[in-house]
Amino acid sequence: MRYKDAGVDLEKQREVHAVAQRVLSGGAGRYVRWVEEGGRQYALHVDGVGTKALWLLQAGKMHVAGWDCLAVNINDVVCDGFKPIAAVDYIAVAPGLEDAAKEALRGLSEAARAAGVYILGGETAIMPDVVIGVDVVCTVLAVREGGALGEAEPGDYIVGVESSGPHANGFSLLRRLFQLGENICGTTAAEVFLKPVALYDKVLNLYEEGLIKAAAHITGGGFTKIKRALGSLGAEIELGPLPCWAEAVLKRGVPRDEAYRVFNMGVGMALITKTPGDLLKRLEDLGYSARIIGRVKPEGPVVVDGIPLA
Repeated sequence: MRYKDAGVDLEKQREVHAVAQRVLSGGAGRYVRWVEEGGRQYALHVDGVGTKALWLLQAGKMHVAGWDCLAVNINDVVCDGFKPIAAVDYIAVAPGLEDAAKEALRGLSEAARAAGVYILGGETAIMPDVVIGVDVVCTVLAVREGGALGEAEPGDYIVGVESSGPHANGFSLLRRLFQLGENICGTTAAEVFLKPVALYDKVLNLYEEGLIKAAAHITGGGFTKIKRALGSLGAEIELGPLPCWAEAVLKRGVPRDEAYRVFNMGVGMALITKTPGDLLKRLEDLGYSARIIGRVKPEGPVVVDGIPLA
């Protein structure tokens, strides 16, 4: 089964993105766009939890949706060296699901405390006929001081930072492949797939300490996202043993090339560095589990486990 079979046509999505690009302005980064004011660059970035929220609602874990909403945005903006400082939320629910919105706000508050982000406001909407479940979205304001980030070079190493699961991507497909109550990986699918998104806010420390040149948050689009950190360069990646949940996805009939374009397969952030030993030690100090997964090549696509992706 492919993502398109679950109702998500990636080609159609790319067509919409192409139209969106024509209306954008401001400075362009790898993940965010910004405006400059008073010697500082300010970025606004928006993302949501997607259809993971439907499973979270079913499992009574809507606080995770609030956490994820902020985490996915933070993980994007830090890739461009921006420090998140404030956020607003948008939570839309069907009538009767007001308590779900309250739980999402609780999780949002927890994530904001963890990342040192102010919640300045938001919109909670009860939307009969428009919304049949729940939708949780956040917008983050972030700031950057200083010059441009580093540039990847051939021969640089790619270090993969472990994910906590599929994070908040690919759930339209996961919901076709699994049932929340079924047993996988020695526990339930709910326990495996509905963990909160890992928060990679400390990537900013790594830029400041000169340990990384670039970073790629592995979200929608899977490992094709690494191209954002590489530009015209290529990469050769070997993931090694996959986490149990990723193996389970493959065993349910998702082609490997599709899985690598949809899911993070256990790697939530890819970091480009010239000094992998120092970086791995620092990541361990910061509480992250990581390993070397590849090298930057002079040209060509991003090749993951022998599969060219982008």
